[in-house]
Amino acid sequence: MRSTASPKTLFAFGINHKTAPVEIREKLHLREDEIPALIRRLRVALSECVILSTCNRTEIYGVSESREIDLDFFKNTLIDFKDARVFVRDEHFFALISCGACQQLFNVATSIDSKVIGDSQILRQLRAAYSLAQQNGYTGKVLNQLLQRGLKLGKTTYTETSIHDGAVSVSLAAVELGVKTFGSLRGRTALVIGAGEMARFTTEALINRNIAKILVTNRTRSHAEEMVSTLHSNHSFESEILDFDKFKECLPNVDMIVSSTGSIDPILFKDDFPVLENKLLVIDIAVPRDVDNAVADVPNITLRNIDALRSIIDGHYERRVKDLPKVQKMIVDEMVGFLTWYYSLPIMPNYERTGTKPPPEQTAEILKVKAFLNQNLSEIHRLAAKSNGDFYEDLESHFSLIRRLQTLKAETFAAAAV
Repeated sequence: MRSTASPKTLFAFGINHKTAPVEIREKLHLREDEIPALIRRLRVALSECVILSTCNRTEIYGVSESREIDLDFFKNTLIDFKDARVFVRDEHFFALISCGACQQLFNVATSIDSKVIGDSQILRQLRAAYSLAQQNGYTGKVLNQLLQRGLKLGKTTYTETSIHDGAVSVSLAAVELGVKTFGSLRGRTALVIGAGEMARFTTEALINRNIAKILVTNRTRSHAEEMVSTLHSNHSFESEILDFDKFKECLPNVDMIVSSTGSIDPILFKDDFPVLENKLLVIDIAVPRDVDNAVADVPNITLRNIDALRSIIDGHYERRVKDLPKVQKMIVDEMVGFLTWYYSLPIMPNYERTGTKPPPEQTAEILKVKAFLNQNLSEIHRLAAKSNGDFYEDLESHFSLIRRLQTLKAETFAAAAV
């Protein structure tokens, strides 16, 4: 039985750190509870949709049953949803179709599209975005195939390449230093001073390394409460919020301090620390510095500042990027597999509906079609990118290619009718 499915157009669009500065990206950032509401608006023109929104990107991966994609509609829907029309312009967006959309998703999944190559958070964020879409019934045949391949590819880069080796941010470097100092953070208590973005990333990294307890303090207590509440919505951990004017009372009871405030003067001095029996790691990631240099003279205290952490990051960089060509080849290989499957959808017999496997003759012809698509993928990409209408109708103008394709289609459908 020949497939009667309408053409499915895969595309991606959005805004990210390559197309817009942070002050623009933040205008279109979507909270988790906003995503289902936006997708419901987009579904009037989409059959499938996944939205990934982080501090560095808000990207929408969609599948349309239409032959033509009205990108202005999707852009305007997102801009109006966030009431950001006075801030966001067309040049802040990227837009990609089929092959380009597939490559973008795979680049994101493997972290080579991240602001810092090797970002360990993006794969988890992508998995959460996919899970949210699945739970709400927003994915189907195409995005399930794309996301499952992307997540598997991203996971493979962890086990088969060095691209994720070592810390890739100041926050991760701080936590890595803690692990190196104590061997493990299990059973340890950390004090985080501050509630800004750097403090939040560091706190989340500590949670992911199984820290036993986190104490948080900030000049504006409500900001600390908001940060901890947000982290508790996605993680399970023990925490306590301390009043800023009293947090120094707990210094003898912690194993690790990470300070990241906006103070123009130091907030921790040598006299703030009593004689310590146990080792205490103090990490100052603030600029200007939060911790006076004399703190390093206190016995059993190890003090490290942001320069020390950047040297850790720089030391890992060369090791990470040496496997970049390997990751890029892995992406190309996975793209070939996905796009061969994707381009074959409209020409395949719809045997799935029968609930049975196709006969051997039909299977052989299907393999011929897929082999042909595989061998001519670069040409098919080019034609798909130029297409203004139905991609498979446009192919007919390229007689040398379509003659073989039509022959294979005819053989396949004839075999299916037997």
